[in-house]
Amino acid sequence: MFLEATVIAVGLIISSFLKGINFLSLDPFGTGAIYPDFLLIFVIFFSIRKGDFTGIWIGFFAGLLEDSQLLAYDESAREFVSIIGVHSLVYCVAGYTIGRLNRLLDRDSIASVLVLVFATTLIVRIAVWLIMGLVDQFSAAYPLLGPAVFTAGLGPIWFWLLTMIYRLDSSNR
Repeated sequence: MFLEATVIAVGLIISSFLKGINFLSLDPFGTGAIYPDFLLIFVIFFSIRKGDFTGIWIGFFAGLLEDSQLLAYDESAREFVSIIGVHSLVYCVAGYTIGRLNRLLDRDSIASVLVLVFATTLIVRIAVWLIMGLVDQFSAAYPLLGPAVFTAGLGPIWFWLLTMIYRLDSSNR
């Protein structure tokens, strides 16, 4: 149990690091970086493989790691203010929902992984944009579709790598 939790924590930290350094980020049109959401793929993978309870906890800690990287500059106070909890909430809900649906999903089909990762990433990004807009202010430059497509494109490859690393095949339900 402790070893499994430690290995999952190391995977979360590595996914957070890859997202933090903008690994595989693109700027094809000069409009802003499009990057894959490795933490969300990690949450989706374990929610499908392990269920809703694991999806909640991994989603919570992945959201905390995501929120710890975000800082908003408050000009009136002239200090950095971190909005903690937005990604944690959204990733927990996503992990729980996908974990509840894990018996209905074909986890070995590339098409179902593509659709699931695309839909989840798009819904999560819209939810984060809405909550951040309600808490602070809406950002017109927040990319929605580009990161969802890019994350979905890398989803099957990342799923295959995580399956090989964690040795979780479709029989581990």
